[in-house]
Amino acid sequence: MNQATRPRPADGMADGLKNLLMVACYFPPIGGGGVQRALKMAKYLPQFGWRPLVLALDPVWHVSLDPTLLEELPPEVVVHRVREWRPRVLAGPVGPARAAVTATGTGPEGTPSQEHGAALAGWPSGRWSAAGWRRRFVQWMKRARMYVLIPDDRILWYVPAVREGRRMLARYGARALLSTSGPYTDHLVGLALRRHSGLPWVADFRDPWTQNLHRSGIAWREALEERMERAVMREADVVLTVTRSFADGFRSKYGDVIRRLEVIHNGFDAADFAGIVPERVEGRCTFVYTGIFYRERNPRPLLRAVRRLIDRGAVDRRRLRLRFAGVFDYPGYTENADAVRELELGDVVEVLGHVPHRRAVALLKGADVLLLINDVDPAFGGAFIPGKLFEYMAAQRPILALSVPGEAASVVERFGLGEVVPPEDDAAIEAAVLRFYRRWERGELAGPQPLPPEAHRRYERREQARALAELLDELVEARGRAAAGAGR
Repeated sequence: MNQATRPRPADGMADGLKNLLMVACYFPPIGGGGVQRALKMAKYLPQFGWRPLVLALDPVWHVSLDPTLLEELPPEVVVHRVREWRPRVLAGPVGPARAAVTATGTGPEGTPSQEHGAALAGWPSGRWSAAGWRRRFVQWMKRARMYVLIPDDRILWYVPAVREGRRMLARYGARALLSTSGPYTDHLVGLALRRHSGLPWVADFRDPWTQNLHRSGIAWREALEERMERAVMREADVVLTVTRSFADGFRSKYGDVIRRLEVIHNGFDAADFAGIVPERVEGRCTFVYTGIFYRERNPRPLLRAVRRLIDRGAVDRRRLRLRFAGVFDYPGYTENADAVRELELGDVVEVLGHVPHRRAVALLKGADVLLLINDVDPAFGGAFIPGKLFEYMAAQRPILALSVPGEAASVVERFGLGEVVPPEDDAAIEAAVLRFYRRWERGELAGPQPLPPEAHRRYERREQARALAELLDELVEARGRAAAGAGR
């Protein structure tokens, strides 16, 4: 089943725009930070001569939706949504178990998460009704998926997506292909469509694949994924990624086959912040975090620091608030919630869960301090720049970054965005929190923190779409010159 959305010109589309087939499994109305890069590409590319034909997942099974994001799409954009293949036994409603198995099951930007460990629990009890049998099958699938769903849970989307992508190419025509991950299945779809069409192809990686910190640890699966990744690296005309460190990693592993490697950073859309009323907590120094937590990135050192400050009377708990929007604990895990309870911080910590993007922006604008909590692993944490950092920049609020040295820390320091402290140095975290609290008491955190013009030029989404359009133009022109030369 496919679903095409938004008004569009007739199939000929004689409006001067070049068609780009964009494989983006996670696309609005699916919400969360992972959809922003594809969404903003689709929003701004028509201004630079390209019409995105988006091939996306039909979110019938998805648990985190934000339909307001669809309002950003211009009328030139075409979206086809395709359901993933699902065994009939999973097709009916099964309550909480259904939600568990149909969630993304991924860590940052589509990498396998720690959630699969929780799936090793025993089978649920109950009668052998159809619903009960379905629940048992779901539990079995949760245990088996690390051995079956390769490279990620969205592999069940691969066949329907390739089929629909071919139909889209036949119906609309296209001048180029772009696949953007996660999930990495997007690149397998892109690879199949490249082999089918011969079109220039850009493979865009928001995170590393086999060089990612969050891996399965299953030797034969790791080897299989490396073969998949090498095929993508070898056949893509351009491998595109979001940080210099990620690019260096790709080059070191696949430099023998990569044709061209480019970096277009993540960024912020200034339009998202225009007219948004800040959501403040009056009378409290408010720290705000948006995004997900997992084992290597968690708030517990921060919580312990706050507890110590309260215990020694350095801060007044009645005048402090920590607000967390997103995934505080993955399903089946409670370490962070347990820490809040054990440290008796329930009146200080506010866990908001998933919120629409507009509210997330309001939370950022209403914060006194924005929290950037990065991975503690020196290799990945240093190379990784969370997408939230750029939205923090646009919010123009000071940042407390708990980060190892690397690209994210360098951005904070280069543009004077706030303070950087080691993520596992409890004393340094405690001192930094107290410094911000004292500044808040003195009224020094009121008002916006201006962003340097260079940051706008480098990280504004519209300018990044311009860079992508120029890259696509180069590929198409090079293909045209090659074809003309062959015809002589």
